[in-house]
Amino acid sequence: MCNEVETKEANCARVATQTAKVCVPISVKPYARTGRVVVRCLGDMEINRCCHCEGKVDGSCEFTVSQVLKIDIPVEFGATVKTGATYVQCGRREGDEKDMAPCGCEEKEPEAEE
Repeated sequence: MCNEVETKEANCARVATQTAKVCVPISVKPYARTGRVVVRCLGDMEINRCCHCEGKVDGSCEFTVSQVLKIDIPVEFGATVKTGATYVQCGRREGDEKDMAPCGCEEKEPEAEE
């Protein structure tokens, strides 16, 4: 009859942590596009008997138009994580010099004939 052997289970759980600084370059290049220009006459046309015009000859009127922009840039940060297969390397049992098979794959002795 076999001797009963008490089996105890023990484990040692660990958590492996890897930090990663993730960076994405973003370039903001502003642009301005004008729509269709519309010129309207305001008021009635004036007719003067004097041939003197005020202002600059072949001049132009210059002005600027500005607008503050709020730019929302959605950015998603994440990571793809791949895990490999689980490996185990079992140690040899003490006092068993004949055990050359890997852990869990012990070879059985052939049974003696009666």
